Amino acid sequence: MTSILILVFFAAIFLAYTNGANDNFKGVATLYGSGLVSYRTALTWATFTTSAGSVSSVFLAASLVKSFSGKGLVLDSIANSAHFHLAVAIGAGLTVLLATWRGFPISTTHGMTGALLGAGLVASGGQVNFTALGQSFILPLLLSPLLAICLAMALYMVMHRLRLKNQADLCACVGESATFLPVTSGNRSVSGIMAPKLAIDTIDNCQQLYVGNFWGIKIQQLVDRAC
Repeated sequence: MTSILILVFFAAIFLAYTNGANDNFKGVATLYGSGLVSYRTALTWATFTTSAGSVSSVFLAASLVKSFSGKGLVLDSIANSAHFHLAVAIGAGLTVLLATWRGFPISTTHGMTGALLGAGLVASGGQVNFTALGQSFILPLLLSPLLAICLAMALYMVMHRLRLKNQADLCACVGESATFLPVTSGNRSVSGIMAPKLAIDTIDNCQQLYVGNFWGIKIQQLVDRAC
Protein backbone atom coordinates (compact mmCIF):
# COMPACT_ATOMS: atom_id res chain seq x y z
CA MET A 1 0.00 0.00 0.00
CA THR A 2 2.85 2.34 0.81
CA SER A 3 4.42 1.84 -2.62
CA ILE A 4 1.21 2.71 -4.47
CA LEU A 5 0.81 5.89 -2.40
CA ILE A 6 4.35 6.89 -3.31
CA LEU A 7 3.52 6.32 -6.97
CA VAL A 8 0.38 8.44 -6.62
CA PHE A 9 2.43 11.21 -5.03
CA PHE A 10 4.96 11.28 -7.87
CA ALA A 11 2.16 11.02 -10.45
CA ALA A 12 0.56 14.11 -8.87
CA ILE A 13 3.92 15.92 -9.06
CA PHE A 14 4.18 14.91 -12.71
CA LEU A 15 0.69 16.26 -13.41
CA ALA A 16 1.52 19.52 -11.62
CA TYR A 17 4.70 19.85 -13.70
CA THR A 18 2.88 19.35 -17.01
CA ASN A 19 0.15 21.73 -15.88
CA GLY A 20 2.72 24.39 -15.05
CA ALA A 21 4.53 23.89 -18.35
CA ASN A 22 1.27 24.48 -20.19
CA ASP A 23 -0.74 26.87 -18.03
CA ASN A 24 1.76 28.95 -16.08
CA PHE A 25 2.27 31.55 -18.79
CA LYS A 26 -1.33 31.83 -19.98
CA GLY A 27 -2.30 34.44 -17.43
CA VAL A 28 0.49 36.82 -18.49
CA ALA A 29 0.72 36.02 -22.20
CA THR A 30 -1.01 39.29 -23.08
CA LEU A 31 1.42 41.30 -20.94
CA TYR A 32 4.40 39.75 -22.68
CA GLY A 33 2.90 39.62 -26.16
CA SER A 34 2.00 43.31 -26.06
CA GLY A 35 5.55 44.21 -25.06
CA LEU A 36 4.43 45.73 -21.78
CA VAL A 37 6.84 43.63 -19.73
CA SER A 38 9.90 41.51 -20.42
CA TYR A 39 9.80 37.73 -20.61
CA ARG A 40 11.50 37.35 -17.23
CA THR A 41 9.10 39.78 -15.54
CA ALA A 42 6.09 38.05 -17.06
CA LEU A 43 7.37 34.62 -16.00
CA THR A 44 8.07 35.85 -12.47
CA TRP A 45 4.60 37.36 -12.20
CA ALA A 46 3.03 34.16 -13.58
CA THR A 47 4.89 32.01 -11.07
CA PHE A 48 3.90 34.25 -8.17
CA THR A 49 0.21 34.42 -9.10
CA THR A 50 0.02 30.69 -9.83
CA SER A 51 1.57 29.92 -6.45
CA ALA A 52 -0.87 32.28 -4.75
CA GLY A 53 -3.74 30.58 -6.56
CA SER A 54 -2.52 27.16 -5.44
CA VAL A 55 -2.46 28.26 -1.81
CA SER A 56 -5.89 29.89 -2.12
CA SER A 57 -7.35 26.72 -3.64
CA VAL A 58 -6.67 24.88 -0.39
CA PHE A 59 -9.31 27.08 1.26
CA LEU A 60 -11.61 27.99 -1.65
CA ALA A 61 -11.75 24.92 -3.90
CA ALA A 62 -12.94 22.15 -1.62
CA SER A 63 -15.92 21.30 -3.84
CA LEU A 64 -13.73 21.34 -6.95
CA VAL A 65 -11.25 18.94 -5.35
CA LYS A 66 -14.14 16.67 -4.38
CA SER A 67 -15.42 16.63 -7.97
CA PHE A 68 -12.05 15.74 -9.41
CA SER A 69 -11.61 12.97 -6.86
CA GLY A 70 -14.23 11.04 -8.83
CA LYS A 71 -16.83 10.91 -6.06
CA GLY A 72 -20.30 11.03 -7.53
CA LEU A 73 -18.95 10.06 -10.93
CA VAL A 74 -18.05 6.49 -9.94
CA LEU A 75 -18.69 4.36 -6.88
CA ASP A 76 -16.96 5.55 -3.70
CA SER A 77 -15.01 2.31 -3.52
CA ILE A 78 -13.42 3.21 -6.87
CA ALA A 79 -13.07 6.92 -6.15
CA ASN A 80 -11.19 6.13 -2.93
CA SER A 81 -8.86 3.71 -4.69
CA ALA A 82 -5.22 4.75 -5.00
CA HIS A 83 -4.98 2.83 -8.27
CA PHE A 84 -7.81 4.94 -9.70
CA HIS A 85 -6.08 8.18 -8.69
CA LEU A 86 -2.81 6.92 -10.15
CA ALA A 87 -4.43 6.17 -13.50
CA VAL A 88 -6.14 9.59 -13.60
CA ALA A 89 -2.96 11.51 -12.75
CA ILE A 90 -0.80 9.66 -15.27
CA GLY A 91 -3.42 9.81 -18.02
CA ALA A 92 -4.05 13.52 -17.61
CA GLY A 93 -0.34 14.31 -17.21
CA LEU A 94 0.67 12.42 -20.37
CA THR A 95 -2.15 14.08 -22.33
CA VAL A 96 -1.11 17.58 -21.29
CA LEU A 97 2.59 16.82 -21.79
CA LEU A 98 2.07 15.43 -25.31
CA ALA A 99 -0.16 18.33 -26.36
CA THR A 100 2.25 20.92 -24.93
CA TRP A 101 5.22 19.26 -26.60
CA ARG A 102 3.49 19.18 -30.00
CA GLY A 103 2.06 22.69 -29.62
CA PHE A 104 -1.58 21.61 -29.50
CA PRO A 105 -4.17 23.65 -27.56
CA ILE A 106 -4.90 21.80 -24.34
CA SER A 107 -6.61 22.36 -21.02
CA THR A 108 -5.52 20.47 -17.92
CA THR A 109 -9.12 20.56 -16.68
CA HIS A 110 -10.33 18.90 -19.86
CA GLY A 111 -7.46 16.40 -19.65
CA MET A 112 -8.38 15.46 -16.09
CA THR A 113 -12.05 15.16 -17.03
CA GLY A 114 -11.15 12.75 -19.82
CA ALA A 115 -8.84 10.80 -17.53
CA LEU A 116 -11.56 10.51 -14.88
CA LEU A 117 -14.04 9.28 -17.45
CA GLY A 118 -11.61 6.82 -19.05
CA ALA A 119 -10.38 5.36 -15.77
CA GLY A 120 -13.93 5.30 -14.41
CA LEU A 121 -15.28 3.40 -17.41
CA VAL A 122 -12.57 0.76 -17.12
CA ALA A 123 -12.70 0.44 -13.33
CA SER A 124 -16.50 0.28 -13.11
CA GLY A 125 -17.17 -1.72 -16.23
CA GLY A 126 -19.00 1.20 -17.82
CA GLN A 127 -21.06 2.08 -14.75
CA VAL A 128 -20.38 5.85 -14.74
CA ASN A 129 -22.85 8.47 -13.52
CA PHE A 130 -23.24 10.43 -16.76
CA THR A 131 -25.72 12.81 -15.13
CA ALA A 132 -23.02 13.88 -12.66
CA LEU A 133 -20.56 14.08 -15.55
CA GLY A 134 -22.79 16.54 -17.35
CA GLN A 135 -23.70 18.66 -14.34
CA SER A 136 -20.32 18.78 -12.60
CA PHE A 137 -17.94 18.78 -15.57
CA ILE A 138 -19.34 19.30 -19.06
CA LEU A 139 -21.84 22.07 -18.25
CA PRO A 140 -19.36 24.23 -16.27
CA LEU A 141 -16.70 23.73 -18.96
CA LEU A 142 -19.14 24.92 -21.61
CA LEU A 143 -20.58 27.85 -19.65
CA SER A 144 -17.42 29.25 -18.04
CA PRO A 145 -15.91 30.64 -21.30
CA LEU A 146 -19.22 32.30 -22.17
CA LEU A 147 -19.47 33.79 -18.67
CA ALA A 148 -15.88 35.04 -18.90
CA ILE A 149 -16.60 36.71 -22.27
CA CYS A 150 -19.67 38.49 -20.90
CA LEU A 151 -17.87 39.69 -17.76
CA ALA A 152 -14.85 40.86 -19.77
CA MET A 153 -17.08 42.80 -22.16
CA ALA A 154 -18.95 44.44 -19.29
CA LEU A 155 -15.72 45.33 -17.49
CA TYR A 156 -14.19 46.73 -20.66
CA MET A 157 -17.19 48.98 -21.31
CA VAL A 158 -17.05 50.32 -17.75
CA MET A 159 -13.28 50.96 -17.90
CA HIS A 160 -13.61 52.48 -21.38
CA ARG A 161 -16.21 54.96 -20.16
CA LEU A 162 -14.08 55.83 -17.12
CA ARG A 163 -11.07 56.37 -19.36
CA LEU A 164 -13.00 58.74 -21.62
CA LYS A 165 -14.47 60.57 -18.63
CA ASN A 166 -11.03 61.09 -17.07
CA GLN A 167 -9.38 61.85 -20.44
CA ALA A 168 -6.86 59.05 -20.01
CA ASP A 169 -5.34 58.63 -23.47
CA LEU A 170 -3.29 55.64 -24.54
CA CYS A 171 -0.05 56.21 -26.40
CA ALA A 172 1.74 53.26 -27.97
CA CYS A 173 5.28 54.22 -28.93
CA VAL A 174 6.78 52.74 -32.05
CA GLY A 175 10.52 52.57 -31.83
CA GLU A 176 12.11 55.13 -29.56
CA SER A 177 9.77 58.09 -29.45
CA ALA A 178 6.38 59.50 -30.24
CA THR A 179 5.10 63.01 -30.81
CA PHE A 180 1.79 64.27 -29.45
CA LEU A 181 0.01 66.75 -31.67
CA PRO A 182 -2.90 68.94 -30.49
CA VAL A 183 -5.89 68.57 -32.80
CA THR A 184 -8.76 71.07 -32.95
CA SER A 185 -12.28 69.72 -33.39
CA GLY A 186 -14.62 72.65 -34.08
CA ASN A 187 -14.13 75.13 -31.25
CA ARG A 188 -12.78 72.48 -28.92
CA SER A 189 -9.14 71.44 -28.63
CA VAL A 190 -8.60 67.71 -28.39
CA SER A 191 -5.32 66.60 -26.85
CA GLY A 192 -3.60 63.26 -26.74
CA ILE A 193 -3.73 62.40 -30.46
CA MET A 194 -0.67 60.28 -31.16
CA ALA A 195 1.67 60.88 -34.07
CA PRO A 196 4.40 58.25 -33.63
CA LYS A 197 7.88 58.42 -35.06
CA LEU A 198 8.96 55.27 -36.76
CA ALA A 199 12.42 54.16 -35.73
CA ILE A 200 14.31 50.97 -36.48
CA ASP A 201 15.32 49.48 -33.18
CA THR A 202 15.09 46.30 -31.15
CA ILE A 203 11.78 45.29 -29.57
CA ASP A 204 13.26 45.67 -26.09
CA ASN A 205 13.89 49.38 -26.69
CA CYS A 206 10.33 50.06 -27.76
CA GLN A 207 7.99 51.25 -25.04
CA GLN A 208 4.36 51.88 -24.31
CA LEU A 209 3.25 55.07 -22.58
CA TYR A 210 -0.04 55.92 -20.92
CA VAL A 211 -0.94 59.59 -20.80
CA GLY A 212 -3.60 61.09 -18.58
CA ASN A 213 -5.07 60.63 -15.12
CA PHE A 214 -7.41 58.06 -13.68
CA TRP A 215 -9.24 59.33 -10.57
CA GLY A 216 -6.39 61.76 -9.93
CA ILE A 217 -3.61 59.20 -10.36
CA LYS A 218 -1.30 59.19 -13.38
CA ILE A 219 -2.05 56.28 -15.69
CA GLN A 220 1.65 55.55 -16.27
CA GLN A 221 2.26 55.18 -12.53
CA LEU A 222 -0.64 52.72 -12.22
CA VAL A 223 0.71 50.61 -15.07
CA ASP A 224 4.29 50.69 -13.76
CA ARG A 225 3.22 49.65 -10.25
CA ALA A 226 1.01 46.86 -11.60
CA CYS A 227 3.82 45.46 -13.73
